[in-house]
Amino acid sequence: MREKPNINAQKVLAIFSFTLFVLTGIIYAANKDSEKLGDIRKVKEKEFDFWKAVFREIPFPEKPPQPIKFPHNKHIALGIDCKFCHYYAEKSKYAGVPSVSTCLGCHRYVASVMNSPEVQKIFKYAEEGKPIPWVKVHDLPDFVRFTHKIHVNRGIDCKECHGDVAQMDTAQRVAPLTMGWCLDCHRKKNASTECFACHY
Repeated sequence: MREKPNINAQKVLAIFSFTLFVLTGIIYAANKDSEKLGDIRKVKEKEFDFWKAVFREIPFPEKPPQPIKFPHNKHIALGIDCKFCHYYAEKSKYAGVPSVSTCLGCHRYVASVMNSPEVQKIFKYAEEGKPIPWVKVHDLPDFVRFTHKIHVNRGIDCKECHGDVAQMDTAQRVAPLTMGWCLDCHRKKNASTECFACHY
């Protein structure tokens, strides 16, 4: 007659194997840039970076230098809606930044600013066949999954995250973009506060 396997021993072995697997993955991921795979200091540094990003403001210049000085306030005063230039906001994860052809769609015909040095830069990018290398103003860590489409289609005004751009000559970050800041908004609007709503 065959002896029944010891269930407790199997559970302990399974838990030990799983724990070892997870720890190995964490150490490997934290040290993938390091030649010393077992260097625990790197794990601590990575762990610190993660929590620093979660609980503090994301360090970023308030007004990063842009390749073209784009006066949001002047364009909005002319009645141009945010989604005219950031047309992916309703359809995609990313709002997108204006392409050369989007800018030229108007500036090819607006004689009053045709000779402006900033508008001339648009024509130069077009001649060279290069995209305008806009610098992101509202950047999030890689472990955050933010989708513009969801927020825009639920009626969240652009101002809530981007500030009153109609009053800005240069786009700048006004919201701290911390986890706590996002969660406060989610709670006020009865939106999900589950981890996987933003981290997946």
